[in-house]
Parts: sequence; structure tokens; C-alpha cells
Amino acid sequence: MANFVPFRKDAVDKVTGAARYGADYVFPGMLYAKILWAPVVSGKILKIDTSLAEKEPGVVRIITREDIHGLNLHGMLGDYDHPVLLGEGDTIKYQGDALALVAAESAGEAERALDKILVEYEEYPAAHSVEDAKAMGHEPTIVKSTQKGDIDAGFAKAAVVVEEKYRLPYNEHAFIEPEGGVAYFDDHGVIVVCLGTQDVAANHRAICVSLGYQHNMVRMHSPYVGGGFGGKHSISVQIFLALLAGVTHRPVKLEWTREESMKVGSKKQETFGVVRLGLDKEGKICALQARAEGPNAPYTGNGPDNFGGAINGMIGPYRLPNIDLKGNMYATTGPELGAFRGVGAPDGVFVFESMLTRAGKALGLSQLEVRERNWIRENDEFLTLTNNCYIRNRSPKWAMPEVVERALEKAGPLPEAKPGKKVGRGIACAKPAFALGNTPYHSGSTAEILMFFDGSISVKSGFCELGQGITAIASRIAADTLDIPEEKVDVILGDSHFTPKAGALGFSQGTVNLGNAVIDASLKMKRLVEEKAGACLHRDPDEIDFHSGEFYSKDGEKLLTWEAFSRHCFAEVEHLATTGRWVGTEEEKIIYSVTPIAGVCDVEVDEETGETRILQVVHCHDIGKVFNYPGARGQIVGGAVMALGGTTMEEYLMKDGHTVTPSFAEYLIPTAK
Repeated sequence: MANFVPFRKDAVDKVTGAARYGADYVFPGMLYAKILWAPVVSGKILKIDTSLAEKEPGVVRIITREDIHGLNLHGMLGDYDHPVLLGEGDTIKYQGDALALVAAESAGEAERALDKILVEYEEYPAAHSVEDAKAMGHEPTIVKSTQKGDIDAGFAKAAVVVEEKYRLPYNEHAFIEPEGGVAYFDDHGVIVVCLGTQDVAANHRAICVSLGYQHNMVRMHSPYVGGGFGGKHSISVQIFLALLAGVTHRPVKLEWTREESMKVGSKKQETFGVVRLGLDKEGKICALQARAEGPNAPYTGNGPDNFGGAINGMIGPYRLPNIDLKGNMYATTGPELGAFRGVGAPDGVFVFESMLTRAGKALGLSQLEVRERNWIRENDEFLTLTNNCYIRNRSPKWAMPEVVERALEKAGPLPEAKPGKKVGRGIACAKPAFALGNTPYHSGSTAEILMFFDGSISVKSGFCELGQGITAIASRIAADTLDIPEEKVDVILGDSHFTPKAGALGFSQGTVNLGNAVIDASLKMKRLVEEKAGACLHRDPDEIDFHSGEFYSKDGEKLLTWEAFSRHCFAEVEHLATTGRWVGTEEEKIIYSVTPIAGVCDVEVDEETGETRILQVVHCHDIGKVFNYPGARGQIVGGAVMALGGTTMEEYLMKDGHTVTPSFAEYLIPTAK
């Protein structure tokens, strides 16, 4: 047991509570910060008076817009339109606008000082909803559309047309770790921002651009992350932390309360609209049309991707000859939109799968029959699924029939209904995407390997450990490729100064993209040490094979021990380091790979009360090679439970621009029970 290395190297730390997250770090002389949020959701700031607050006990510094010398704007996807701090003369646009930061010796003192900051403002009328925005004559800020074929001709062929109006509400990420972290100056005068994130590179750039800091003077470090689900791509407290440390020159901690996280953290989009689906007399889809709308925050955020995902998520793993999908988003006082487990697509999947079941029933077809008649069968069909389609299936075949068959087999027969109850079964199919080398915002993934003179290695990646197990994936792949014990492998993740730049950790790209980059770096390392061994032995490196930590000839004779090799490298001041990269082809600038998945859900309904009970959920995913079954299963189960919450009990509500579900007392999520 002494040599036992758990597959999840973070497991012991997390189970015992030893793992440290962003807000767990404590430094001598550390200050505590709080944020003054806007007093209204729409208006003009006339005056901000901090004089009384500055005299409060324990207050060290109050920071306003005047302390910022950079752009004072941040955002996602390169759209920098969200002010860091508003000042006198600026316009308040929603409840998440920040006006000032208080740094004090304790969190309580900082909180009390907030009440002493006097803000004079003029309140403005506001668009709290899409209807308000239209009534006020506002133009949409986000427009999305996808067309293919002739929609009118498609509906003319339809034997059955079903139409339905949907509303899909905001959802909260509800990660266990609220947004928070610390910032401090290191011994070299660099501001270190320590905070859990899903995108170190983008966060680092946003901090420096918005505050006007040199990039080499700000280090972004992501420790363990207590859940993300897409929400920790968004900017939260990162820039505030860097600003606080830069102004006060002391370590500082800023952590949102759960109420602040619920109030101003990013959310899943709200969408609604009318959808029409037509099937011909053979049950084949002939037309799909949708007109969707939704509220966005006053700032761009991840709204374009969320809304585009919700609309295009309706384009499932089916043959669709005629498509007409259009939608508009309007700026409102609603919450900022952030990536959320599928970036909008699950909303579209829910709508389409519900419509397909309904349309099939109108023709007398079962849920399985109507899907079988419309499935994509061959890989080449993805090329024409939509105009300029950017998804591909990289597996030898498209295995949707097998996936559905397996899910139904495991589900077994539908349970019999008890007296006063009804029991039903739903089937759904989808083609979730994962990033494969190139995305619109980042090209490729990079990994570095450093080998030390005892044969141990460090694998470095800019990705972060969110609990999905990427640390273990990287260590196992490196150990397997280099043929060394896994306990000799250490993994360093998520640091702007010490790991290579990586893209955003989302779209299920960790294993495929980082894994292939690690393989590339490992193979280069194998070749490098063989070359160095050749120099040591004065032999052709092609005659040397490195495996099991030693150097052998091609016929198996041991040529050089690791100890002798390391002495040679140490004396020659050799540096054993390699960089690996995984990137899509030049022709495929934006390519996502898709995989077939299917779900079966059995539900019991009480005929008198309407109470529903989920009897079972069975998922089958064609996910390729599985490195760690419990980890893979955990991801699928987690997604299923999150979906159950979003469809049966969760609803993030607002009224007149203010959150009315500010905690888990009002916003209900599924528990372990």
C-alpha cells in the first residue's frame, strides 16, 4: 500500500478536506474586500461619496473607477463591453454593476463600510424583459439564424404538422464553490491572482487589458476548482482581486456570498418561442421551423454562443432537408449569460425531441419508430446537415441505432402502474459536440514535459482541474507512452506563468485535446532521451530504444542504465524538456466532433395530485476509449441529475431586474437523496 497511487491524485485531498481552493489561502496581513453593487438596475450615477466610509474602523482603502488606468472593460469571446467599475456620470444597466471596492482588516469591517458609501443617482426606465425592450423600441443585440432548403415546400409535403410554444427558464450553475480567491505580490513584484477558473489564458488577458497592467506582471493561477459547469469561464472576482492588490500592495481576499453568486454570477440563457415540425406520410421529417427570442444582459457575455446553441441544438442527429431557424436576443436588466453544460444546446434538444415524439404519435408511430425513420446513418451525411456544417463524426461509423438499442435493453420493460398512478417512458437522442483541435476562439492544445535526472517527469498544461479528472488522465497517458511508473509523473495545471497557454476548458475537450498533446510531448521526450543516450554511448540514436526507464538495443540488450545516463546529462548541463501540440488541420478552422447518445427515462405521475416521480434514467453514450470508468460514469450521471433539476424543480426568477431566488432556500436543486 505504501506505493499505491490512486488514479485520481486529487481524490485523497478532496475527501480529507486538505484540498485548497481559491478562497482557502491565507497570508499574513491579508485584507478582506467587499463590492458595492448598484443601488438600482437602471439609472445615472450623479455622485459617489466615500468620505464617511473611509473613516470606518478597519478600512484601509476604498477603490473607485478613478483608480483604474486601463480600458476598464472586460468580457467573454473578445467582446470587452462590461465595465469593471462605474463612476460618476456613468449609466447603471443592471444589478451586477459594481461601483466601488472596500478593503479592510476584516470582512465584517468591509461589509459595514459599504453602508457608509453615499450614492446619488437618477433612476431611468428599464427593459426588464423582451416585451419591455420591444415596447421601448430597442433593436435586438444578438441575431441568429440557420436556413437550409425550402421551408415552404417542406411543409407543403407534410402529412402532419405540430406546433408548440416553449419557454425554457434561466438556470443557476449552483457549483459548490462560490466565486472567490486571493491576490498578492510575490517576491518578484508580480501580482498573483489565485482563483478557480475554466480559462486561465482568457482571464489573464482580461485582467491586464482592463487594468492596464503588463502581462508579465500579473500571474493567474488556478488551484482546485469547486465545480464550474461552464460558469467559471465568466469573469467574476478576478479583475477586482488584481486591482485590490495592485492598489493596496497587500494580500487581499474577495469571496462572493452565495447570494452574490446567485445575484450577479452568470446563468444559463432563458429562451422562448414557437416551433413547427412537419413529417410526411412515411414519418420522415420534411420541415423544421422556429422563431425564438430571449433576454440577454446589457453586456454581451456568452449570449451569442448560448443563444446560437439553443437554436442550433434543435438540429439533432436526424436527416433534415428543410430548416428555418431564427432568433433575436434583446438587452435587458437580466443576468449575464455564461456557458452552461452544453452552451444552450440541451434547450434545443429538449424542444426538438419533445416535438418529434408528438409528431410521430400523430402518425401512429412509436418514439423509437419515428426516430429510426429519421436518423443519420452515414458519416458523410453530417457534411450536409446544415449549410457550412462544422461538425464531424470521427468514429468509423455512426452508432446511434446501437446506442439506443443498448439503452432500451438496460432499461428493461416499463414498470406496471400502481393504482391511481400512470407510468410513461420517454426516449431521446442527441449528438453532443466536443472540441477537436480548433474552435473559433483557440487553436490547438499544448503540453510540456520536463524530465528530471531521477527519471521523474512533470507534465504541464494550461487547462485546470475542475473535478473531471484531467490530472489523472494526463499522468496516465504520459506514464503509458513513456513506459514509466505513474507514481513518477506529476501534473502541473492552470498557471499563466508556468504552464503553456491552453484554450477554455469546456466542450469536453480535455481528454482528446490535452491527451493527444501529452502523447506528442511524450513521444518527443522518448526520442530526446534516446538522442542524448546515443551521444553518451557514441552510438546512433536509431539503434537505441528507451523503455521501462532504461536504454536497450533493438534486440533487447541493455545498453545504458538510467543512473549512468542521468550522470551524463547532469555533467553536460542538459535540459530534458519537450513541447507537444494537438491542433486541427489548416482546412478545418472550426471543427467539432460529435458522438451519438441516447437516454431513456421512466416517470410515474399521480393522477390526483399531479406529483411526478422519476423511476429511472438510463443513458448510453458512445464515448470511445474509456480511461477511467467511474470517472466517465460520474460525468454522465452528473449531467443527468443536473438536467433533472433544470426540468423538474429549478427556476431562476427575477422581477423588475432583481433576483427573487437568491439562495438554495428559494432556488431548489436536486440533492444526493
